[in-house]
Amino acid sequence: MMVRCWAAVSLVVGVCVGAPLVTVTERPSLVYSTVSPKLRLQGTGFRGDGSSLRLKFVPTIPEETYKIQVVSETVLSLNLVPGKSWPVGQGESGTTVYLTELRDEKLGGGENLLDDSIAVATVIETPQVMHGGDKVIYMSGTPKFNINGTGFRAKSTDLAFDPPLEKDVDYVLWVRSPTFMQLTLKTGRKWRSDGDPGPLKLKRINTGAGELRIDARFGGVTVAEVQVDLGAHGVTVETTPETRVYQSTPQLRIIGAGFNATPAANTLKWGNSLRGKGVNYTIAAASSSSLTLTLGEGSTWRANPGNLPGPLTLLAVNAGAGLVPVGPTELKKGRVVATVYENPGVDANPTKTVFQSHTHELWITGTGFVRSSTKLTFDPPLAFGQEYIMAVFNRTHLLVSLMDGSSWAPTPGILRVVAVDTGAGNVRDFKPVPVAHVSADQDDHASGISVTRTATQTLYQTLSSRSLLVTGSGFCEDPVVAFDPPLVLDTDYTIASHQLDQLELALVGGRKWHPRGGPLKAKSVSCPGVGVVDLAYGDGIVVATILPDPLVDAAERRIYTTHTKRLVISGSGFSMDSTHVTLDPTPPGAYEIASVEQTEVVLTLKDGKSWLPLGAGGAGNGEDAIAAIFVEKIDTGAGDVVMAGERGVEIAQVFADPEGAVCDDSCEWSLDGVCDDGTYENNVMRAWEDDDMGGFYAYDDDYYGGFGYYYEDDEAAVFSPVCSPGTDCTDCGADRGPDEYASALATVECDNSCQWANDGYCDDTRTSGLCRLGTDCKDCGPASAGNFTEWNDDAWWDDDGSYWDDDYAVAFDAVDDELGANAKVLYIKSIPNPRTKAKDLNDQIGVGGLFMLVLEGIVVSIGLVMCSIASFFAYRYYKGQHIPIQLAPTPSDLDPNDKQRAPVPITPDVTYSNSKV
Repeated sequence: MMVRCWAAVSLVVGVCVGAPLVTVTERPSLVYSTVSPKLRLQGTGFRGDGSSLRLKFVPTIPEETYKIQVVSETVLSLNLVPGKSWPVGQGESGTTVYLTELRDEKLGGGENLLDDSIAVATVIETPQVMHGGDKVIYMSGTPKFNINGTGFRAKSTDLAFDPPLEKDVDYVLWVRSPTFMQLTLKTGRKWRSDGDPGPLKLKRINTGAGELRIDARFGGVTVAEVQVDLGAHGVTVETTPETRVYQSTPQLRIIGAGFNATPAANTLKWGNSLRGKGVNYTIAAASSSSLTLTLGEGSTWRANPGNLPGPLTLLAVNAGAGLVPVGPTELKKGRVVATVYENPGVDANPTKTVFQSHTHELWITGTGFVRSSTKLTFDPPLAFGQEYIMAVFNRTHLLVSLMDGSSWAPTPGILRVVAVDTGAGNVRDFKPVPVAHVSADQDDHASGISVTRTATQTLYQTLSSRSLLVTGSGFCEDPVVAFDPPLVLDTDYTIASHQLDQLELALVGGRKWHPRGGPLKAKSVSCPGVGVVDLAYGDGIVVATILPDPLVDAAERRIYTTHTKRLVISGSGFSMDSTHVTLDPTPPGAYEIASVEQTEVVLTLKDGKSWLPLGAGGAGNGEDAIAAIFVEKIDTGAGDVVMAGERGVEIAQVFADPEGAVCDDSCEWSLDGVCDDGTYENNVMRAWEDDDMGGFYAYDDDYYGGFGYYYEDDEAAVFSPVCSPGTDCTDCGADRGPDEYASALATVECDNSCQWANDGYCDDTRTSGLCRLGTDCKDCGPASAGNFTEWNDDAWWDDDGSYWDDDYAVAFDAVDDELGANAKVLYIKSIPNPRTKAKDLNDQIGVGGLFMLVLEGIVVSIGLVMCSIASFFAYRYYKGQHIPIQLAPTPSDLDPNDKQRAPVPITPDVTYSNSKV
């Protein structure tokens, strides 16, 4: 870039009339926002000391941020003032700094000498690395672990460890975000290259603008504690998910072998944030085959009720010889020693009024309700399944519905819940809770008109072929029934038949019995000459339960004939209590309903069965599909609804099982909702939720403080496989087989699907390997004929012997002894781990650091002693007191000619010996 024209010769200033003498090169260098000491401009014709130069930048860099120094005719250096920083914005790419004005007050009145803005630097965030805290990894058993911090950059982050680890030889680095990078151990390698257990320290990091040394005083920041692989040691724990406890159940028993008989000698590591030794629990009793744990006051076995019931997972046990994984702990698996349920409770509601038999349902609120396992005991007694049924909608709401012909209580009074069991047994010390006041039913009207509660009559909103029957007594010839929600005679329904004790109502086409689904109440009956007869004091009596119309969404899911174990049907209006599905051509005996939600039905294939009966294969819509599966009809509680279409609604395309593929549930951790064999689609596996703050289980997530459980998502949602491919088939889906895997990994000749395509740098396996070969075609060229070139971003600094030489004479530089005497790096400090106290940064400072601490302590101690002695003497001298010390003689004291000497004659020296004279 040419400036307009300027020159400076000694003290004489002249304006150039010939060719320009100064150029500035547009070549932005990478600098860290806070620790890079210089921002350098390359060009020609720089002269003087720089004091007369005035620069302006976008974004703005205040003049007090830097001092200008002319290093040579080709380099202009902006030296960062201590405590200041270069401007940086958000994002991994950094902030490009443009030089917009360059003025010299000694020339031409300070005219801007630039024709256009020039990019002179790219400022990136100074990286910071978080201390690993209590994170434990295993020498070769932990396949991957994560490092948290800030300022990480996906394309240019390099790390230096102690003991040394070589990138792409010992591990593969994946920077997943600016605050999170993941290291994956390569086959046959170890996290500590020396093979000895101990801390793994990150000594240096370079995110593009040069090496930064981390916590140099401590030899680096400890990112993990490496332990030996302990899988062969003799502590075992039995899996006992059938042991059910509430969050605050006072005791828990763990069964296994190899425990220490001394309770205090056992230490447990959990999948959540539990801590022993009185923090959350104590081990009250121990034997070689069992441990009894007593929960501490105010603690819970699992914290977040929103994720309960859920497993309590024990990952490792230390019985005196170090932590021993009781499952493949390195892969985030352990043993489920109990299933934890939320502490159940029932809210009091004594003002709620229900009539003995006229009221159909009662809502009860509280906490910890669990679908299919919640039981309530009432006073007066009510028999479940005979006098009432119950539906749990969520953990805080359940609906109790009175069966036809039953009553809430034999006499008016208070209805109480006297016991609760949501799955882990009746709650201890539960105090009775009033949930309703039972009032007497309204007496029958003098006319004899009455309506009988028939809540068990179920109809769909529109799809039912049956009529609505209203039973009772005293119905006149032309009765008018008022419904809730409202229904209008001859608009919404017609009276198909009339009897004295029953009305048959037919729905008008295009209308609905209920706009949303729910109870349909008859609130009153009107007859000529009688007037309006209110029912249940105007509250109404339920005459039918209206169900939403079930709808099934069409889909073309890819499934295999026998290797796919689960099939999901999506739609709406499904009943959680009574849904039945009929498929075509899959026979009913081949599958069962595993779970039902309002919008989803999950079917599972039975052992030894197939989605297609023998000979049912045909041409499907998808390529290579041999058949399609249809939902022919569905029943959610009010009868079969036949789906539209010749065969119904298509929900899946069936393909033949891949040849050579394995698909069974022989994995020890199969059928747990988590893919454990590594074959889940796109290698993304479903994750078991942690109870702490809704994150993933992490074996290092064991901080527990006075403010409750702490969670930080330091682990990825992608877990490494525990079992062989295809052995957790139900959770993962079918192993696609070698042919399909080979096809998926086939070389791409030319596309731009790489995440960093079209950025001017080749990012496929021919350079950095960030992307697959051929997927960064614009930057690299086709896989078979690459045309990429490499740009050495630092080459232009060769004109300057050392970029980090401190021209500004500030204490930024520090020699790295391991990189050589001529190498220079900058220093940064790590971020304390929020799970641990700040002192943990100093827990593992190395032998050299420990020696320096001891030496510093000795020096400080000696200094304190000397200062104390000096202060003591000064005080006595100031008070004129005798100083209890013999002062050294002065030269005059030793002078024999001194007149003040004592009158003692000087005698010659006498020598004695043992000889006799």
